[in-house]
Amino acid sequence: MRREFRQTLVQMILAALAVGAAWGVTEILYRIDEPLRQRGAFAFFLAAVAIAAWRGGIVPAITAIICSTLIIAWILPPSDSFRIDNQEDMVRLLLFVGIGLLISYLHYTRNRAERSLEQSEGRLHFSLDSAGVGCWDANIKKGTFWKSHNLAGIFGRSESEFATTYEGFFAYIHPKDREFFQLATVGSGTNHRDYEISHRIVLPDGTNRKVNTRGRMYLGEEGRVERMVGAVFVVEPIGEGASPTTNHIPHIADSLAV
Repeated sequence: MRREFRQTLVQMILAALAVGAAWGVTEILYRIDEPLRQRGAFAFFLAAVAIAAWRGGIVPAITAIICSTLIIAWILPPSDSFRIDNQEDMVRLLLFVGIGLLISYLHYTRNRAERSLEQSEGRLHFSLDSAGVGCWDANIKKGTFWKSHNLAGIFGRSESEFATTYEGFFAYIHPKDREFFQLATVGSGTNHRDYEISHRIVLPDGTNRKVNTRGRMYLGEEGRVERMVGAVFVVEPIGEGASPTTNHIPHIADSLAV
């Protein structure tokens, strides 16, 4: 609790310093032109508010808005006082406060969304690691391939070594199982969208590993597979003579005909 309070206090001080810097720049640039100084200060103070919101969040941003409002009121006609005689200046000041609050709110919602996303990713990573499951998502139509953080390890490879295309991923499958894998996945799309298959993959050192893949097909308007997603987990290391199996391919001959 104390640590959070100290961090917030530091961010509020930095916000005040940002406002002070905006004031200093305004005085330097517009010293020779008083009307321009009075009319052009808003942009610099909005920048200070945006920086405070980006760096510290909603509380430092509100601090920057309050400090900026007081300074702007001080430099608006009549100068060196907090009284504002011009109605247009008052409207501009209120507009400045409204924009500042909008900027603060947008940064606040963005930071909250980022924190929520980080928490969700952390839970997902923990769940996948605990279950020993890796996930992948191949968009065949767009040619993109997404993988979970632990999928490369299941295939015995590092993140930098792992393929970033479906073709490269398909190449990791044991040569004798590739036709079966393609039949069980692409072929099964003509009968149902989900599939489950046990097959072999080849590790970088040449040894085999048996994995179980559960997946789902997404077909386009013409009935062609446009996207495939799957979950993979290790069954056991196996020898060269083992063969793949499937739970959801009841009519292989029909799939071959397609």
